[in-house]
Amino acid sequence: MTELRAQERAFNATIVFRVVSTTPTNTLAGQLPRRERWILLLLDGKRNVADLAHLTQRSEVDVAYTLARLLQWGYIEPINPNQSP
Repeated sequence: MTELRAQERAFNATIVFRVVSTTPTNTLAGQLPRRERWILLLLDGKRNVADLAHLTQRSEVDVAYTLARLLQWGYIEPINPNQSP
């Protein structure tokens, strides 16, 4: 439960992520479980956590948890709002 609360604080609904450019998305997606793959394929550097939650019909906390795992594995990175995707 503590881990979940830490993730809730670490992510907010406006954070935007993108796939790390050195990661071959199609290859990577094929190796992930469906829940992670769906999120990974929707990352475009423009969609925030709230958008992903809406598109996947999952809670923002659930999406944030998936993003935290992808971030930990080094597959994605947060982007600065002033940075182009």
